[in-house]
Amino acid sequence: MDVVLERRTNSTSDGCHANPQGSPPKLLVRSELLQSSDFSDLVTEVRQLQRRRIRVVSIRRQNALRIGRERLQEVLEDAGMRVCTVGFAGGFTGTLGRNYKAAVDDTRKALEFAASLKARAILVVPGSRGLHTYNHAERTIKDGLYDCLDDALRLRVDMLVPLNAVFGTGRDIFKPQHQSALDWIDQMDSHRIKSMMMLRGSNPWERVPACWERCLLNGGVLRVSRRCQATLGPHNIARHILSQLTNTAVPVG
Repeated sequence: MDVVLERRTNSTSDGCHANPQGSPPKLLVRSELLQSSDFSDLVTEVRQLQRRRIRVVSIRRQNALRIGRERLQEVLEDAGMRVCTVGFAGGFTGTLGRNYKAAVDDTRKALEFAASLKARAILVVPGSRGLHTYNHAERTIKDGLYDCLDDALRLRVDMLVPLNAVFGTGRDIFKPQHQSALDWIDQMDSHRIKSMMMLRGSNPWERVPACWERCLLNGGVLRVSRRCQATLGPHNIARHILSQLTNTAVPVG
């Protein structure tokens, strides 16, 4: 499950109160991660999500390519669903098995693919430091993101850089040396480079940096693991987030 905030264009149209500070409140939107890797399973899964009134989904690019973009798009549009995030691309430092050029080319392809689905963002895992010096790894990752930035700006698709490990192996995440990961991402100074934070375990709020609120408010994404959802329940997770974002966010639906 991915959790994002979206700005309301009309804060009083459905009876919700406007933000007392004058700026429009934001919708807390939950996006379910599709599990299907073939067309028949996709149709069944989407029907189940419809019964649960889910209107936003995220997808693994590898699964989407197996199904086929046009077939995937047709099923989602018929169900009135839109795409939040597409993953994954990146690995600029080589720790995920791609060299730099291949990682950049793949990220550009992922941006094109996401744009064709009208997705909000792609997940770009930078790769860990590996055998590089710290400065070289940092420069390589920044160069990779900037090499793809024109495509992201042109296509209007965000690049989400994880603040903590996505895969759990440690080969996907870069840890800045003298500042927080969120500060490091923010200092890239582009509205198309944003952060994503993973929530795991029975009490994820104790395991992630306290800046998760800032991650959301800056346009980033919280990704909740299936185990975390099963333990806490998606509604309880959303309720906790809302309780910490008083006067800023309202639940969707």
